[in-house]
Amino acid sequence: TGATLGAAVGLLPAPFTLGLSIPFGAAIGAGAGLVTGVTAGSVVGVVGGGAAGYGVYARRAQITAVAGQTLAKVEHVKATSVGFVREKAFSLRARWLGGGTGGTEDRQ
Repeated sequence: TGATLGAAVGLLPAPFTLGLSIPFGAAIGAGAGLVTGVTAGSVVGVVGGGAAGYGVYARRAQITAVAGQTLAKVEHVKATSVGFVREKAFSLRARWLGGGTGGTEDRQ
């Protein structure tokens, strides 16, 4: 939109500059739009990042507690799952091999 506005402004002196003011106006408008957009985006990013950082910093103890609880729950589920899968694997092996583990001591 900056280039469009710049070109529109360049139309006014176009009869006097033989039309060269239109691309120059567009270039100046585009540059101004770029600078304005970068500045606005930077300000919004800094303010938003600062607010998010402050929010995390203010609640760091709660976040640490929840993270610890989550890690403990994941470890519990892991241990339970490993035991369950191991038990099922031994049960299937026993069924397939006729009650033994398939070792040499079972082949007498």
